[in-house]
Amino acid sequence: MPAQVYQQTGLVKYLSINNTEITVGGSNISLDSNFNVSDIETAAGRIKRFYKKNKKTLKVSYEYLASSSSFTVDGREGRDFIYGLAASSPYVLVSYKDIPNGVSEEFYGFIDSYSDSIIRRDMSTQCIYYNLSFDIMEA
Repeated sequence: MPAQVYQQTGLVKYLSINNTEITVGGSNISLDSNFNVSDIETAAGRIKRFYKKNKKTLKVSYEYLASSSSFTVDGREGRDFIYGLAASSPYVLVSYKDIPNGVSEEFYGFIDSYSDSIIRRDMSTQCIYYNLSFDIMEA
């Protein structure tokens, strides 16, 4: 498959969960950082500011996502793999690269929310297509 060649040369963006690449076809992916600050007033009346660890949130949504890798546009994993992770192992390793030839962001996180809906059943190929969305929060 040509997608395998592109993956090895680093020419495309990607999303990898537990070292398995997820398709980027039809996806909308955004990586946000939550800035956590708390102000504490001391007994002397002074205010001290404490910076907690900033946590990342990866928001992923797909339109028209195939159920298996044999029907995705790039041969990468589809809805069934993501559903399996959300149902059985919510603690995952995420690697995400948005810019081709850029540096990937990697973090451990929890699948915070997951939802999908069937939009089409293809009887000839036995493939089901979904609209899907999920969030991964950094641990």
